[in-house]
Amino acid sequence: CVRDDAETRKLARFSAELQDIEDHLPIDDAWKRKLGALAPISVVNQLFAAGDAARGVTTAAFNLPNDERVVAQKGSKRVMLKNVQEAKFEKVLLPIARLALSPADRGGVDFDAFFTHVLMHELVHGLGPHRVAGSDRPVREALEETYGALEEAKADAAGLFALQRLVDRGVLPRKLERSMYVTFLAGAFRTLRFGMNEAHGKGMALQVNWLLDRGAFVERRDGTFGVDGAKVKGAVADLSREIMTLQAKGDREAARAWLARDGVLRPGVSRAIERARGVPVDIAPRFVTAEALERAGR
Repeated sequence: CVRDDAETRKLARFSAELQDIEDHLPIDDAWKRKLGALAPISVVNQLFAAGDAARGVTTAAFNLPNDERVVAQKGSKRVMLKNVQEAKFEKVLLPIARLALSPADRGGVDFDAFFTHVLMHELVHGLGPHRVAGSDRPVREALEETYGALEEAKADAAGLFALQRLVDRGVLPRKLERSMYVTFLAGAFRTLRFGMNEAHGKGMALQVNWLLDRGAFVERRDGTFGVDGAKVKGAVADLSREIMTLQAKGDREAARAWLARDGVLRPGVSRAIERARGVPVDIAPRFVTAEALERAGR
């Protein structure tokens, strides 16, 4: 990757906001933590990927290390792959938005909102309960196979909650308030197409069904979907609370029951996804310069 210094400087201020976001998460104060270290953020453009970095879904960002002990002592680093995100937005998310979102909402879909939410998703992985309340047991261990879907859902929902707080405090512009929710809705259909056997897909189904049930997302008569601006803010905060409370309690059985019930595609959502069947599920980058160099070296 090649570091984009200008974009990295723009996002550096987010690290300083993390403790405030942690302090205002919609959960019991006993479950909030003092963060040990700031989270450095780098924005880069990817030139080449191989091995695990080029396997499966093309990653748009990464947040490492995953070792809880190291993160607690030293923090973690977030890396945003901007050119990868731009390609996903242009080639996948925008075409889906034209098919799945109502005409009134399509105009709010915006790359800056997409990019900023992906960043906040990565940052929020480091917030909230990481140990079961009253013990030293990692949430990941307590929740077993349900952990991945719930953690991805937490990062999405609490990421929106965090962005709303930054908008309310004037850290981010007010115009983001509308675009971030409709862009997230468009992105939800993109993620759901990865399937229910994948943590991101199952976690996204959980979120979409929660927001539909509370009227924050609305299915229109023509089969498209939109956002109810009056309901979405509260519904996102409630969803964030629900997920993180379950994590803090380490309640694996409740997690299993919730995912079995709501980690599924409902008929209206399935029909919208079917309309987008001609849109690629994901990008598949080719590193043509690397390929040419490899051929030249043979």
